[in-house]
Amino acid sequence: MSANEIRIPKQKRSIEKRTAIINASYDLFCEKGYYRTNTAEIAKAAGVSTGIVYSYFHDKKDILKEVVGLYIFRLEEQFRPIFCSTIDRGNIAVVIEKFIDLSIASHTMNADAHNEFLALALLNNDIQVLFNHFESRMLETLYEKLVAAGYLGDLLLERLRICYGIIEQLCHEHIRYKRNDAELSNMKSIDISTIVGLLDMAMG
Repeated sequence: MSANEIRIPKQKRSIEKRTAIINASYDLFCEKGYYRTNTAEIAKAAGVSTGIVYSYFHDKKDILKEVVGLYIFRLEEQFRPIFCSTIDRGNIAVVIEKFIDLSIASHTMNADAHNEFLALALLNNDIQVLFNHFESRMLETLYEKLVAAGYLGDLLLERLRICYGIIEQLCHEHIRYKRNDAELSNMKSIDISTIVGLLDMAMG
């Protein structure tokens, strides 16, 4: 294997080593930050040598892409109940509230990862692309479910993007200002009403 050739793990032990490197990097990037973590620290945390790290990854940026991919996978798993649910005109408000609750949970349960990786996305186009693809997949899935429920219109996908932005803003405000339960409940009610109104404009 040449110096620049990356090993593709096939055996169980090799797969476990590569996975350990990704998981250790995830924890370190969240704890210390991407720029304050070096490869030697990653190797030590993963229980491998630095040489092993470089046999699976070109550099730390290469590891970062895998780590963000893991973070996005975990996000998708958190939202799976929505993706697997049935949406109809009778339960749309309930589905929106569930989506808001899952969004808040994903922001708070993974707060360190969320802050670190979104900040890196502003500086790294490859990371931004990963987040863009995640958002697109999520909105396209919701779009298909809404169309099946009778929501139509050329601007439906754009309305969904606006709705997603509203929910993201609610999550950020709740976390930043530490809204109490009553305040959060009022914020959710306003946003649910706004989103239902936006989607009702796309009724067939």
